[in-house]
Amino acid sequence: MQRRTFLKTSALTTLGLAAGCAPAQPPGVIFKGWAYEPDLVRQNVDRFVQQTGIPVAYQSVSGNYHDKMVALFVSRTPLDCCYVRDDDFAEWVEAGWLRPYDDIPDIDINIDEDDIFPYNLESMTYQGRRYGLPYYTDISIWVYNHDMLQAAGFDRSPTTLDELTEQAVKVKEAGLRAPDGLPLDYPITLNFRQSPTGFNTWWALNFASEVELFDDEFNPIFPDDKDQRAERILQWLVDGINKHRIIDPNSLTANSSLRYSIGAGRQAYGLIDKYDLEWINNRRNSAVVQAHLKKRGVPQDEQSYAKVLRMAPVPSLEPGLRGTLGWTRMYSLAAQCRPDKVAEAWRLMNFLGYKDADGDYYTARHWFKLRGLGFAFKSLLDDPDIIAQTQLWGDVDLIKEQANYARARTNIMAPWFSDFTLYYQPEIQKVLLGQQSPREGLGRINKRCRELKREWS
Repeated sequence: MQRRTFLKTSALTTLGLAAGCAPAQPPGVIFKGWAYEPDLVRQNVDRFVQQTGIPVAYQSVSGNYHDKMVALFVSRTPLDCCYVRDDDFAEWVEAGWLRPYDDIPDIDINIDEDDIFPYNLESMTYQGRRYGLPYYTDISIWVYNHDMLQAAGFDRSPTTLDELTEQAVKVKEAGLRAPDGLPLDYPITLNFRQSPTGFNTWWALNFASEVELFDDEFNPIFPDDKDQRAERILQWLVDGINKHRIIDPNSLTANSSLRYSIGAGRQAYGLIDKYDLEWINNRRNSAVVQAHLKKRGVPQDEQSYAKVLRMAPVPSLEPGLRGTLGWTRMYSLAAQCRPDKVAEAWRLMNFLGYKDADGDYYTARHWFKLRGLGFAFKSLLDDPDIIAQTQLWGDVDLIKEQANYARARTNIMAPWFSDFTLYYQPEIQKVLLGQQSPREGLGRINKRCRELKREWS
């Protein structure tokens, strides 16, 4: 049985088994999401209730969100609206678990799609149908320690991978130390730890060099993509870890957030989530910022931020190439959304993922103000309050530029993307550990992609 048929058949079978034993349904729109800042989510939901009078039964889902939500979908547990990761989006649509919002009866859908970054809009659309509105979004950014580069004799971040190698070798040879006195053994940190939503580094490095990994039909192009760029990037990584010893080998096992290591001054360069830049340029969190401001005699209560860690375009194989990875988390309607709740669930989704009753991007603005979460709306980057807040720790113009070049993972709209994630990550790790060549690893991933495509066809 083909994979999509199995998923749909499982859902129908479980529905039959569950008939007649459904628990009592709570009043209002049933809304579920993963357990990130549930108290702040409730604040946003409370504002919606105050503006509309529509009750909402919100619940955070702890643990493995993907698997727990699949269980709710398959059992047809009452559910109207939920969070969705772009990683799972195509799989859930193909299984029949999400409902498009562009055909809700008697509802005027008025979304200004021109104000949404293209990679976000693409990530919430499947085969021409609209399914999601953005919860939050972000991009992978390259950061460098300005003070460390200056101490090593450099006034800017490298633009190419070869230049990065040269700089990193000299930074290492300069004998620089972190604020706690430990030597800078490995100037570069990356994230190649296996994770259902990980390996952003691999995608960002490929997109920075404008690598095309798949064609429009999701057929893998590597390892014989244009100029064999995917293979060359992997070789650069292998050399950086094993030959030049400038990339921290802990990049294969480190926590998904590298901000602690960079903020402590353990590295001079890294690829991080853009919203982490605010964290590592705050002296409350960052030893390098605290040391920078203390050296200049700035009292603790006078200044919280300093742009010691600076953003730059992700280095590429050749000059003139540009790009990075962007990802999307969204609100969607569940396919089992109760008919009498569809309109109300849409209003909740519209409030959280678009505008409130006053016509403001309230929820997106609120998340940015309190937690620095990225947003999908271009116009917010021209908002004076957001500009003022961002300029404390970052560069608004560079964020705009990078967001316009950001790309969603090329095959994320393939329903087999989740299975692909489980396979390709350990294969890339084997390459980085020297257990197979870049070409061998990419060849094995290519073969598995074609098998997955046949299984899901």
